[in-house]
Amino acid sequence: MILIRGIFLHFILVLFFACSPKSKLSKIEQSNIELNSGNKEDSNVLKVIAPYKNKMKNEMEEVLIISESSAVKGDPEGTLGNIVSDIVLKQGNIKCAEAYIEKVDICLLNNGGLRTPLPKGAITTGKIFELMPFENQLVILTLSGKKTLSMFNYIAFQGGMPLAGATMTIKKGKATNILINNVAIDTSLTYRVITSDYLSNGGDKMNFFSSPQKTETLNNKIRDAIINYLRAENKKGNTLKPVLDGRIKFE
Repeated sequence: MILIRGIFLHFILVLFFACSPKSKLSKIEQSNIELNSGNKEDSNVLKVIAPYKNKMKNEMEEVLIISESSAVKGDPEGTLGNIVSDIVLKQGNIKCAEAYIEKVDICLLNNGGLRTPLPKGAITTGKIFELMPFENQLVILTLSGKKTLSMFNYIAFQGGMPLAGATMTIKKGKATNILINNVAIDTSLTYRVITSDYLSNGGDKMNFFSSPQKTETLNNKIRDAIINYLRAENKKGNTLKPVLDGRIKFE
C-alpha cells in the first residue's frame, strides 16, 4: 500500500491545472490518500497525479526571500505582527495607487490569523501558506475619528495587536499618545484602515468596524500580498529584517 501524506491539492484543483497550464496555485489542504500500487487502476491514478504533484512541490519550495532572523508573535507587539502588518499596508497602498483610490492610513490584523512563525533563513511559498492558510481578502474601511479611537482602545484592551501606520501607548487598558502617520489622532477626521474581510465583518468582536463610512474590497488575498512583496524585495537584493520598533508599548 502507498500512503501519500502531506500538503496536497484537491483532485478538482488537479483537473483545473490540467485544463489551465498557466494557472497558479490558489488553495492547499492537508489530506491522506491511500492507493494500492499493485492495483492497475490505482497505478494509473498515481501516474496521472505525479506531474501535478511535482508542479505543486516546486511552487511550494520556491524561496521568496532570506530572513535575517526569525519572526514571532508577541505582546504588545511582535516581530511577526510588525512584518506582516507593514507588508499589508505597503501592498495595500500599491493597490490603491493602481486603482486610483485614496491611500490607506493604518493596517490592523489579529495575532490569531498568523498561524506559524517565520524562520531565520529561507522563507518559502509553502511557509507563507502555513502562515496564512485562509483565503482572507484585503478590505479597506473608512472610519470616523471616533470609531478609529475605539479601535485603538480595543487594541489597548487586547494588550496589543499587529498594527502598522500608527503608534500608541497602553496605559491602564486605554490607548494614549496615538499617532497616525506621525500626527496625533483627530477625532474630527476620518481614517482609512486596511484589514482582512474576516475582521471587517466583525470577527474577534471588532464591533468598531460595523457601519463604516465606506467599504472597499481590493480583490487581493493577504497571502498573495505577502508572497508578491517578498518576491519583489528578493529581486531587489533585499532581505527580511524582523524588528521591534516600539510602535505599541506599555506605560
